[in-house]
Amino acid sequence: MSSHTLDNADDWLITNDSVMGGLSKGHTFVENNMMTFSGFLSTENSGGFTSIFKKLPSLSESVESVTIVVKGDGKPYQLRVRTQVMGYELAYKINFDTSIDTVTTHTFKLSDFEASFRGRIISHAPLLKASTITHVGFLLSAKQPSHFSLNIYSIEFI
Repeated sequence: MSSHTLDNADDWLITNDSVMGGLSKGHTFVENNMMTFSGFLSTENSGGFTSIFKKLPSLSESVESVTIVVKGDGKPYQLRVRTQVMGYELAYKINFDTSIDTVTTHTFKLSDFEASFRGRIISHAPLLKASTITHVGFLLSAKQPSHFSLNIYSIEFI
């Protein structure tokens, strides 16, 4: 079991759609050992996404799932992990829904994550293995401009 503390917002790398010309702005802050990922999604200039990632220490090969405890805003998010597979970095993702101002617990089997690269599904990618995971993060995308806020209480690899 590996639990990851959320006590330092500087540990998280933010990637907004500005890397492709978009105008979305996501940011993080930590208060009372809870991290908030919030901001504004803009669809101008082909925008509409923002994400955060944190580098992880090596995970045990025995890890089979990940549990997150979050409070959302009613929007759907993605839990994402980055891996190294045959020298390439891939993202593996799984969607989850949030309820407005309700703390929810989500547990996902690593085998249920879907491999992707720059938004495209990689159907022939190997199943996700804990020993290949290098980063964990969250992504939000939308077709309509909106404010967003996701409180993250814990992330635990089991």
